[in-house]
Amino acid sequence: MIAARSPSDAFDCAIEACRIATRYMTPVMLLSDCYIANAAEPWKVPEMNGYTPFPVAFHEKLPAEGEGVMPYARNGDLARPWIKPGTPGLEHRIGGIEKAPGSGNIDYSPEAHAEMTRIRAAKVANVTDSIPDQPVDLGEPSGALAVVGWGSTYGPIHQAVRRMRARGFDVHHVHIRYIAPMPKNMGSLLKGYERILVPEMNSGQLKTILRDLFLVDARPLTKTSGQPFRIAEIEAAIEEALA
Repeated sequence: MIAARSPSDAFDCAIEACRIATRYMTPVMLLSDCYIANAAEPWKVPEMNGYTPFPVAFHEKLPAEGEGVMPYARNGDLARPWIKPGTPGLEHRIGGIEKAPGSGNIDYSPEAHAEMTRIRAAKVANVTDSIPDQPVDLGEPSGALAVVGWGSTYGPIHQAVRRMRARGFDVHHVHIRYIAPMPKNMGSLLKGYERILVPEMNSGQLKTILRDLFLVDARPLTKTSGQPFRIAEIEAAIEEALA
């Protein structure tokens, strides 16, 4: 699950979503909101040769004599092989019925269901091996207060933190792109701050996730009026949190 923070950032996020989906053979959700969808900003189409290629690798090796096609095998990333439909010698049948791990044979046993659930969760967790560490968008990796956001709250949070730092407040901005799974360093980074404030245009879902995953005392700043945060609102919340 990836969250774009601006209209231009949605371009890079879409490419990253495709990279993860094709490497790990897993659905990827790209989060946006009405504010981003209705916003506009000057943006120059980047040179595509500056992006690291992620070519799709189709499985083309025929099974050995006497062996069958294994469309449910997994590689080191726990991803399934990708076989073009109708490839001579690799024709196979797929379906949504519960499968036995490895063979892909129909298996309704509780043990098979539990194992498949574990493997799918492990595959998603493996995505952290190919995503960058969480950066600090403004400030240092430790301090009195971190304002943690995601999505279109980036602009007002960044400006509020910038203004409050200019006034001498020990406050820092961390903006999350990779929501699930999160970068490997997220827990250690958040624990470097004495307090955490999470502005969200919802009822506080990210705050709950951060508390659950990393056992930090993240405090919510929520807004569900359908309007974006004003910079002054976040400035006031920062001042109150550091009072």
